[in-house]
Amino acid sequence: MEKSIQDSIHGVIKLEEWMVRIIDTPQFQRLRRVKQLGFASLVYPGANHTRFEHSLGVMHIARMLKERLELDDDVLAAALLHDIGHAPFSHSSERLLEKYAGFRHENISRVIKGELKDVINDLGFSISEIEAMVAGKKRSIVNGEIDADRMDYLVRDSHYTGVAYGVFDIYRLTDKIKFDNSVIIEQGGIKAAESLLISRFLMYPTVYFHHVCRIARKMYEKAMEGIIEGGFDASKLLEMDDMDAMMLIKENEREFYEMLSNRTLFKRAVYVSRRAVDFREVMRINEKRAEREIAEEAGVDEKYVIVDIPPVEEMKESGVLVETEWGLRTLDEVSPLVKALKTASLENWRLGVYTKKEYLGRVGKAAMDYFGIERVVQKSLDEIFP
Repeated sequence: MEKSIQDSIHGVIKLEEWMVRIIDTPQFQRLRRVKQLGFASLVYPGANHTRFEHSLGVMHIARMLKERLELDDDVLAAALLHDIGHAPFSHSSERLLEKYAGFRHENISRVIKGELKDVINDLGFSISEIEAMVAGKKRSIVNGEIDADRMDYLVRDSHYTGVAYGVFDIYRLTDKIKFDNSVIIEQGGIKAAESLLISRFLMYPTVYFHHVCRIARKMYEKAMEGIIEGGFDASKLLEMDDMDAMMLIKENEREFYEMLSNRTLFKRAVYVSRRAVDFREVMRINEKRAEREIAEEAGVDEKYVIVDIPPVEEMKESGVLVETEWGLRTLDEVSPLVKALKTASLENWRLGVYTKKEYLGRVGKAAMDYFGIERVVQKSLDEIFP
């Protein structure tokens, strides 16, 4: 029996009976309690949407593509389940799971168990095939250069944060997509694809890498890392939701719990672009070792120093194939705008060192010395125009 869900982004989403069986399992329902954007609600109060609604949205977009491209239902199952492996606060737990449990959220076979596993097997789907699509080991419309996942999260995250940058024409883009072992954009879809890349370029520094979001995420990591190193089994995070994780921190790292709950967060002691440092050298630095040495130099407890060296976000969407009169070319080959965005995205990168307000001076000086950052002295107008 078909059901309907009213979605804030796509309107009515139709659910077939087999989809409802998957959605009604406890493992899938957990996603209702895992925020899509982690701690972004500390910056954008409306950003309380979850992995649950995003998963439904990805399935909806995948179904639009499936009907045009004549794909099998396993693509829809992969779209529905692509985020089933997310732990509390979504990407905020990802580094912890990789480091302490050898797990990435795309490795969904490790979390498909119990009732969910029984339902998938009963429906005749292959868990290994679904995982291959989710992890990008098998090319699909679920995980690729341009896919149903990013089409949904950009517009959804834009809507709930109130930031207008994530808006682009999903329906034009889906109408101009072909699939031949990989996604191919028809020539008439180039402008829609460019619009997606512009949205992505603007959303990353504005939302995903906003400094307050980064600080809260790194404080959560710091607190949880201490708990894990104290004996907690990191793999248990895969069964937890955001409330469970905060209660765990409350029981074991009360100070961090109160700071995260009350938004009395660390401040920026250092926050600089790649041009202020030896970028290649910085990318090789171990964050924990840097925290230890900066804390020692500053004379503060290591738990109050956070070094944030984010990865460089690759704009892999720029490599999607596009039909042209000269044959298939990558999007950045045919679009000067996308080529420029790919270069400009490096300018969004920031090195951050965060600490409590009372330690800003000491930690800032120690961090600048550690990373070889020259201190910029602000001149008065009288000095500039004597």
